[in-house]
Amino acid sequence: MKTLLLSAFVVAFFYAHSQDNPECSGKTFTFFTTFDGFYIERCVESEFATYDFWFDGSSRVIKRQGKYREVWFRKKAGSTRKISGLQIIQNHVNAIQAVKGEVMKGSDDGIYKTTYQGNELWIHLKAYSGNMDVDNFALYSIESQPMKQEVSAQGIKGSIDSQGKMALYGIFFDTGKSDIKPESEKELKEVAAYLQDNTTLSVYLVGHTDNVGDASANLILSRSRGEAVKQFLITKHKIDSKRLAGDGVGQLCPVTSNDTEAGRKLNRRVEIVKK
Repeated sequence: MKTLLLSAFVVAFFYAHSQDNPECSGKTFTFFTTFDGFYIERCVESEFATYDFWFDGSSRVIKRQGKYREVWFRKKAGSTRKISGLQIIQNHVNAIQAVKGEVMKGSDDGIYKTTYQGNELWIHLKAYSGNMDVDNFALYSIESQPMKQEVSAQGIKGSIDSQGKMALYGIFFDTGKSDIKPESEKELKEVAAYLQDNTTLSVYLVGHTDNVGDASANLILSRSRGEAVKQFLITKHKIDSKRLAGDGVGQLCPVTSNDTEAGRKLNRRVEIVKK
């Protein structure tokens, strides 16, 4: 009887240590498949963090900020399959190339770059190519995207007082249009509250675009968007029209490079600027 109980315990232990962690469901990237004989042991995720990607024997570093993920894979209990570090690395190289990504570093601690859901994605694979029987490996990633901005009337005041302006990323338009989308109202309500609390202040509402498309058309579009925000504040929140000026500068004042979708997202904005 004791032998049967012990055997059942061993089976249960092996089973429990061979299944993907349910807390990690949906936290991996679909273009990477888990090796047969491994399971997802644990994962970590953060909305916004910084990660260092090291190159050239740790003499050069590229820093990236955005959504952070860390996923650890471990060999299943009782598995006799021997997977080399080189095999793991090559598998990830093939997968990233299959989605037209870029291998930034292909040896130990492989580093890859690709596009994921419209954002720039950097991945660091921790695996040693010289290991002939890997027990575990990990993926660290940064999905570059603008940090979610929690706008408040008080936050706008702080930015205006210190910088004379504030970029607003919660005012949304369809591509090529200047009609304000309904999900913009929460942020515009805070802009209106700030203006209502500071009745002697006059501001510019300045539209900005990325560099996609014709520059002249972008200039017209940005001005139309700035004017749309002005009219919204006048109509919906009864702000005196004499205090507001809607304008736009198109693609002329980017806050970062337009070479990536993450950068273009940051450049598409409306700024409130103190007159």
